Amino acid sequence: MKKKLFIVFLILCVLVPATLSAKIFDLSLGANAQFKPDFAEISGGGDVGELFSDFSNYSFGADLRMKILLAEVDVVTTFGKAANDDFQISALATAGVSFDLFGFTRLGVGLGPNFSVLFGDGDPQVLDYNDTPVDFDNFGDAFIKSPLALRATADFKIGKKIWLGASYTLNTNYTFEKYDELDKLFNANWDSGSFGVSFLFSFF
Repeated sequence: MKKKLFIVFLILCVLVPATLSAKIFDLSLGANAQFKPDFAEISGGGDVGELFSDFSNYSFGADLRMKILLAEVDVVTTFGKAANDDFQISALATAGVSFDLFGFTRLGVGLGPNFSVLFGDGDPQVLDYNDTPVDFDNFGDAFIKSPLALRATADFKIGKKIWLGASYTLNTNYTFEKYDELDKLFNANWDSGSFGVSFLFSFF
């Protein structure tokens, strides 16, 4: 019982200051760069410098954040070359929570569908949770075949309305195509996530 009370106390110690210091509404927009090699590849003992210096290992796009108190919706789009040399467009839309801490730090986590569409010589294909290209008939079909992804963010205020953010995005094994397999939300390979950096301008 004491342990549960202590956990509740710690949660309140975080939530209460975060809620009191949070803006009622905030809208941010900026550029995003995503590093394609996952954490397992970075920590695998290879030449990390070569990975980071290879321009083809990056994709670029935009990052939009809308925040109301502690609730936040993020939309991230990136463009780049896929592993099979097809042109790839990715769009990740997440809903979650975001905490303002100390006036210059913002920590958040969200969950949502991660669309990655490949454009090659044939018909466009969407990547499933195994990063395997599969055919789709329409937007709804692409939606249910795409994996849900977790995205954790850490943003730091570097100017009056300027934020520099880091993120870690991890695809789960869950898709709405097999909506009843909820256990796949929690058995993702945590080393398969990728890092990103955002440079954001806050309008409010």
